[in-house]
Amino acid sequence: MKTYGSEPGAPEPDPVRVGISEFEVSDSGQCLKSYGLGSCVAVALYDDQSQVGGLAHVMLPNGDENDDMSERKPGKFADTAIRALLRQMVETGASYTDVEAKLAGGGDMFEFESFGDGVGQRNVVAAREELDKLGVPITAEEVGGQEGRTVEFDTGTGVLSIRTADGEGTVEEL
Repeated sequence: MKTYGSEPGAPEPDPVRVGISEFEVSDSGQCLKSYGLGSCVAVALYDDQSQVGGLAHVMLPNGDENDDMSERKPGKFADTAIRALLRQMVETGASYTDVEAKLAGGGDMFEFESFGDGVGQRNVVAAREELDKLGVPITAEEVGGQEGRTVEFDTGTGVLSIRTADGEGTVEEL
């Protein structure tokens, strides 16, 4: 029996777009894609045993400081997005103890010396702290700098592909 997409040369399905302040979980090998990461951070979580993966496009560091907004839009903040993403992954079949993380983004796109660390750096720190608190190891990251990034996360393999807006279209796989 033939199924759609199984023949050589058959078109690949379009990636699922994960917008700013959103997150998605898949157990069907879908590609999840976030465009235009500047100071935002992409948090990719993956359980290679169950092949359940998820991607969050985090905009700000701390939702616990903004209870009303974090309840309405948990994907907006690093701490609440990671908890919600992990919870949905476990509900989909991931084993909490097998989940690993990859991070991308968190660039400092603009310099405002009066503000200290930029929001990109604060997003990265908040994501690392939340993952550490939850016992989720970070296996790879491509963070900081001054270039934007687009990421594509293959939930069938756990590979996070990062295209840097450096004028050369550099792609790195984590």
